Amino acid sequence: MVGLVLKEYVHHVGMFSRNARYFLGGSFFMGFYFAIYWTMLNLYFKQLGLNEGAIGMINSVGALGSALAALPAAIVIDRARIKRVMIAAAIATAVSDIMLVLVTDIRLISLFAALAAAGASMHFVAVSPFFMRNSTVEERTYLYGVNHALDMTAGFFGALIGGYIPRLLVGFGVSLINGYRAAFMTGALMAFVSVWFYSKLTSDSPIRSGPFSLADYTRPHSWKNTFRLCLPNIFIGLGAGFTIPFLNLYFAGRFGLDSSAIGRIYSIAQIFTVIGFLAGPALAKRLGLVRTISFSQLASIPFFLILAYCHQLAPVIVAFWFRNSLMNMASPLFSNFAMEKTEPEHHAGTNSLLFLSWSGAWMISTFLGGRIIEHHGFVPVMLTTIALYFVAAIATLKFFAADVRIGEMSRGPAR
Repeated sequence: MVGLVLKEYVHHVGMFSRNARYFLGGSFFMGFYFAIYWTMLNLYFKQLGLNEGAIGMINSVGALGSALAALPAAIVIDRARIKRVMIAAAIATAVSDIMLVLVTDIRLISLFAALAAAGASMHFVAVSPFFMRNSTVEERTYLYGVNHALDMTAGFFGALIGGYIPRLLVGFGVSLINGYRAAFMTGALMAFVSVWFYSKLTSDSPIRSGPFSLADYTRPHSWKNTFRLCLPNIFIGLGAGFTIPFLNLYFAGRFGLDSSAIGRIYSIAQIFTVIGFLAGPALAKRLGLVRTISFSQLASIPFFLILAYCHQLAPVIVAFWFRNSLMNMASPLFSNFAMEKTEPEHHAGTNSLLFLSWSGAWMISTFLGGRIIEHHGFVPVMLTTIALYFVAAIATLKFFAADVRIGEMSRGPAR
């Protein structure tokens, strides 16, 4: 079984275009950047003396920046070469990240968090249209899976190194707060490295020209289809926002772990997530995209219950790893499924609406989640997350019952 899966991957990876390969290189270094950013961000804020409510507010403002950038990103992607979009997004996130840790006023921190998130939004909205233009249906699911797997592999090194840098520098007499800043600077450097890979892309001409019409982006070809794609995304975004940004604080608060230990936990979580990403296309080929998406989300729920109620570190860490793998397995598959359900001329617009629905929901629940955690701890937000994930999985199965076989492709020469 394992040998068959490996043969399938070798076959399909060999089909990746030159553009796809350079994109994957850039994606690796951006993944390194994002891992440091998300692993260290709230720990850095806590070291600044901010409470969970204020941290949730900053994260919420960041999500607002991401949401506001989603629709403009779609417009730019259709009317500019994606190569330029990816370069601009990488530079914007890196510069904003550097500025974020050079200021201490909470208003300026929030501003640069929003700008960094806007750059990230531009990056993520561009991914699916780029893949749809630079791959065929035969290898596309594998391209999504490999892209996310590379992100997570980079995330392994990013979380591990990002968590270790503050501890290392403290040993040389540097303050912990400056150690966190050095970690962020390292992440920004990785984002700048990704620019070299994106500069090698050979972009097609923009797919739209002539007079601009906002309706092309705000009026999908099928509102019913777009609604059914976006609603589960809203539930997932709401559920994730209540809990996921605060899990580093969960480990620090409940178990007293430092940044180095948290970085190690997060880095190994990336390995589990890579396994999930790589297994996703193989499962989708046999079960269909819709079933694989929904079942992986439902399977993560028992592990979230362990996080909520267990106070022993070892089982909590294992539950964190498996929950991370199962929930993230669904992400590239859902992106692939959404694009397959959408006409090519609506890829960027639909992808921006999907990103907007998720990030808008995340913005609301992150703001609320920080305040709930500050006053009531982690159990209420984790139970809320479980309920929302369950609703999202059932909604996906219900809405797309007729499409449960989508993703089952012929096995080709690997059989």
